[in-house]
Amino acid sequence: MASMAGLAVSPFMLELNSVVAMSQASNPTDYRALVCVFLSGGNDGHGTVIATDAPSFSAFTTARSGAPGLAYSQNTLLPIAPKTAQGGRTFALNPYLTGVQNLFNAGRAAVVANTGTLIAPTTKAQIQASSVPLPASLYSHFDQTAAWQAITANGGSAVHTGWGGAMADLIASMNTNSAFTCISTAGLALFLSGQTSFQLNVTSAGPIPISGLARPLFGSQAGSNELASILTADEINLFAKEYEVIVNRSTAAQAMLATSMLPAGVGGVANPPQYLDPITLKLANNSFATSLQTVARIIGGRTGLGVTRQIFYVVLGGFDTHSNQAPQIARLLTQLGAGLEYFDAVMTTMGLNNNVTTFTASDFGRTLTANSDGTDHGWGSHHIVTGGAVQGQDIYGQYPVIGSNQANDTGAGRLIPTTSVEQYAGTLARWFGLSDSQVKEVFPNFANFGSSPYLGFMG
Repeated sequence: MASMAGLAVSPFMLELNSVVAMSQASNPTDYRALVCVFLSGGNDGHGTVIATDAPSFSAFTTARSGAPGLAYSQNTLLPIAPKTAQGGRTFALNPYLTGVQNLFNAGRAAVVANTGTLIAPTTKAQIQASSVPLPASLYSHFDQTAAWQAITANGGSAVHTGWGGAMADLIASMNTNSAFTCISTAGLALFLSGQTSFQLNVTSAGPIPISGLARPLFGSQAGSNELASILTADEINLFAKEYEVIVNRSTAAQAMLATSMLPAGVGGVANPPQYLDPITLKLANNSFATSLQTVARIIGGRTGLGVTRQIFYVVLGGFDTHSNQAPQIARLLTQLGAGLEYFDAVMTTMGLNNNVTTFTASDFGRTLTANSDGTDHGWGSHHIVTGGAVQGQDIYGQYPVIGSNQANDTGAGRLIPTTSVEQYAGTLARWFGLSDSQVKEVFPNFANFGSSPYLGFMG
């Protein structure tokens, strides 16, 4: 549960000073970025944002009483006080989300409750009567990940385009060099797949090079030269010609990014501090925070890259907790909270906190009831949005009634979402710069959720 507190004289804070001068040289006028943090495997929303009023907390602990470490003691939870009255209900965060609690209390984080894949508003009665269309293959990792990241939960041809990529298609003209609009630190992502936009994959070291060109092929520079000539030769075969286009585009992007992104550590973007592993009680490196550092380094080079709009994709994996959930979630949520707080500090120091918004997504939520020492696949879940432009210290959407077989679940505490991915994403898209008509173009089901489906969590 280590946080950023008490790090005023740490190497992390000292390194931040070097970021200030570098960012002042390219202070934003109209720069905006979205950072999608995908919690792969299906995060347990029930155990992330917990209602602590007596009826709710009693139902929560009863449902999880048989699972070691999942029925948290109330005195270990991290209280949060939403600005908007919640009908007498009170709330807290998981004991390992200290970083998120700090951001929430500072007004730079908000919770969006019970969000998930929907085609239209859906009730339990409609599901039982088969009178409402539902996303395909609920509770399936592959299908629900696709439904979250694609531009529609209906499936079909639209599933091949992600809503991040679809937004990038529409704002491409705002960037001088569109090659750096969509960037993933976690390999190819459906979320960033567009019709005309391309995604660039990077690691903590920067763009992924062609190994035979980045270093001598089989120890021979002559081999590298021959490979380069093969890759750049004029091709007659259409497949080979298209492959050549992709390779040349990638190598050009690699070279440009290598010279534009800020370095890591002293003289660049501060290295993330280690976190206290709640299981080993030892300090450990936070690979998730390192991915966010890579994002920050690229953002720091935005002027050289010729971009005013960027969309990033970062993954924190391991959330498919059918068993051994308590220690796994403790470690993952500690990394998540520490990473989000670190990234917020870096963006604030760079003068970009109001220009960069980070949000979580996940395959689905999990059941309220426990499966021995874990939980099973669910549907709706609670999500976190951070950044200076967020109307923070509040809960948006409808936090559900807690308990199994309530009116808002399909059994075992599998929540029927009351906020759709389209509403969540559309609110982010509107802040990002899309018009109302463009939001509806990206999200075909957006209008199904009322005359004004925006959620209000963005400034």
